[in-house]
Amino acid sequence: MKFGVCTSIRTVQILQDIQFDYLEEAVQRFLLPEGSQEDFEDNLRAVRKLAFPVEAANSLLPSNLPIIATPERKIDAGRLENYMKTTLRRAEQAGIRIIVFGSGVARTNPEGFPKADAEQQVQEHLATWSSWARNHGVQIVLEPLQYAETNIFNTVAESGEMVQRIVESGARLLADTYHMALNQENPTSMIPYGPLLRHVHVAEKQERAAPGRFGEDQRPYFAALKQAGYDQRISIECNWVAFERELNPALAELKRQWAEA
Repeated sequence: MKFGVCTSIRTVQILQDIQFDYLEEAVQRFLLPEGSQEDFEDNLRAVRKLAFPVEAANSLLPSNLPIIATPERKIDAGRLENYMKTTLRRAEQAGIRIIVFGSGVARTNPEGFPKADAEQQVQEHLATWSSWARNHGVQIVLEPLQYAETNIFNTVAESGEMVQRIVESGARLLADTYHMALNQENPTSMIPYGPLLRHVHVAEKQERAAPGRFGEDQRPYFAALKQAGYDQRISIECNWVAFERELNPALAELKRQWAEA
């Protein structure tokens, strides 16, 4: 099991005591899919000076790059294809193995459009991108999001069912304990989809805080993950109050609860 943290390479450059195994960056900030190769290589040089790898990246699509086409709205297929292929090529260069597909605004189903049709389009996009990703040694994981962030693929259960249909493409699944808590989704819903799970995000429900700030118990989620046979990566994705001071205690609390689950 690897334990990591979601933040920028610039934030962690000043740390002296490193207790996490990897960093999870942001696609738009680190890989710069619509930025220049020169700017991306500046980021690449910075990360190669670090004592730990960047193994995952989230924040895949910007809000102004919607992926669901309707009679009233076309999608920019050329821009989307170039964006995704650049993301995957640069992810391979950086050694990133996991790309998180959350992007709640970009994948939101427009009002009045049939949900089944929107779900089918998202499924087709994910299958296509995942087939491209395999050529770069990358897996794309679908992130179920809270109802307040998007109106499509909110639970682990419904997201897992979709990913199962396109599993041969290489698509996989993420579970986020914060979103699950807000959606009141039972931790046991992860168990049937254990073979699909490739990434996990954690934070406390209250204020999306770092583990330990409010003393919330993550062990029911961890027990379900263990029952599902999960042994990949867990990233803290939270709202930090004082990053340098909170980071190592949060990691220690995360590891303690994982061991006790």
